[in-house]
Amino acid sequence: MNIKTASIVIATIMLVSLTLPLLTPMIATGNTSNDTYTTPLLAGQYYEVGYVETWTESSDYSIILHVKYEITDPKWYLTEVHLAIATSLDNIPKTKTGNPIPGQFPYKAEELWSQSYEITINLTEMFGLTCPTNTTLLYIAAHAVVVKVDEYGNIVQNETAWGQGTRFTNRGSWAMYFTYTVSCETTELEEVCTLDGRADTAWASGEQFPGSSWAMYVIYNTTNGILETDLIRAQHYDVGDVYIYIDSGNLVVEIVMNEGYSLTKKLHIHVATSLNGIPQTNSGNPKIGNFEYQTSFTDITPRFKAYIQLDANEQSATTLYVAIHTEVDTYTCTMSY
Repeated sequence: MNIKTASIVIATIMLVSLTLPLLTPMIATGNTSNDTYTTPLLAGQYYEVGYVETWTESSDYSIILHVKYEITDPKWYLTEVHLAIATSLDNIPKTKTGNPIPGQFPYKAEELWSQSYEITINLTEMFGLTCPTNTTLLYIAAHAVVVKVDEYGNIVQNETAWGQGTRFTNRGSWAMYFTYTVSCETTELEEVCTLDGRADTAWASGEQFPGSSWAMYVIYNTTNGILETDLIRAQHYDVGDVYIYIDSGNLVVEIVMNEGYSLTKKLHIHVATSLNGIPQTNSGNPKIGNFEYQTSFTDITPRFKAYIQLDANEQSATTLYVAIHTEVDTYTCTMSY
């Protein structure tokens, strides 16, 4: 049988990436425009030997604080670091007179010999902090012990160091703390979907062709209006619904997939007034490559509608034989910014 040359009108709803807008907080942190706050690391109150860098990021819906000690003077090294973070200055360990007690700071590293050291803290676990509607102010006391070496690597100077900020007390200790603001802004979180790459053959459910394959065709009585049948994948699995009806001299085939399933690769449709009018091999298996209507899919397509123009004989027939073959894949969706 010759392939029809009648015009075909396609109406399709294709899904490149399923998106579900959802206002979800994204962290915008720090006291500077690039979300990072940097303050000098002062040794012995007067020597600037490096800096303390502070920033935050989101990870698995948690707010992670990073505090990094960085020595920039090649003659100096970190041997100890002590760090305290609090939402109130009163919660930083101090003596009765207000001087901080680095030995009681909750985050520490000792016996170091390094010019860089980073501490990370989960603020969500520590303070129950999520992206707030108002900014959250943190008080940070970054203490270190640093040493200076000569050209032979011998220690020639040992000093206490602090991240520069505000003094805890006006007299006595010169220990300092600085503040860091954690704030949030909203952004749209999108649901992005991708095919899983497990395509399998599917047929509109009906009568089986006389050959050995499980391929099927549908007998449609044109006087009964809409015919509904299942789309069967891999011979046993109902993965969607197929609707067949007549509209203005066209045979309309509409496929609606179940959730999580998508049409993929090829769709083949053939309509005839008899079973013999559907292209078949000598053994009675359908020859889908000879079907009159063919199209392909490259994106996630959970719903598709095709209009196939009927010839005069088909328009006057009360019974049509319709073979609908396609391939079906599953898809997976993840949330992403």
